[in-house]
Amino acid sequence: MHSGGVRECRPVDGPLLASTSTASMSGDYALTMVATGGARDGRSVEGRISLHPQDSAFVALEGATQPLVGTAEIVLETVGAVLMGDLTGADSRGPGVGVYEQRPAGAAPTVVLRLGSASNARGPAVFDAGHTTLYVRRIAGDGFAGGWASSAGSVYPMQEARGYFCAVRVRS
Repeated sequence: MHSGGVRECRPVDGPLLASTSTASMSGDYALTMVATGGARDGRSVEGRISLHPQDSAFVALEGATQPLVGTAEIVLETVGAVLMGDLTGADSRGPGVGVYEQRPAGAAPTVVLRLGSASNARGPAVFDAGHTTLYVRRIAGDGFAGGWASSAGSVYPMQEARGYFCAVRVRS
């Protein structure tokens, strides 16, 4: 542990276990993002993320579910990630943070978080739009972790960044 009681953030690799559930992810977290590629390689940023169950009318999506939504307070630009809309948006149709889960038959589940209300807005998806996406590789009672990638989309010059993240549950 380092100061503040948050464990050191380290890369986590591999797929999630088939038994993994997003149900335990509701709550408040200290979020650390570390850049390992892009213009801000080697930099890190700390912030907060809060997740809660999505309104039941908006959970089902084509090919996936959105079981949780929430908000974040983090300066994404510090690690070279792009901000796509409002991180504090509370509208179920375009939340600041969206948790997406896919459970293909016979395969490990996929869980991603998309940051920014523009990335989570309902309606037709823009194929080449920018994004900042957290790819969850571990979910436990004390938090979740994995890798992240960000791209400004098909604008010139292309801005891309990547790295790893850790979200440690904050006890209130």
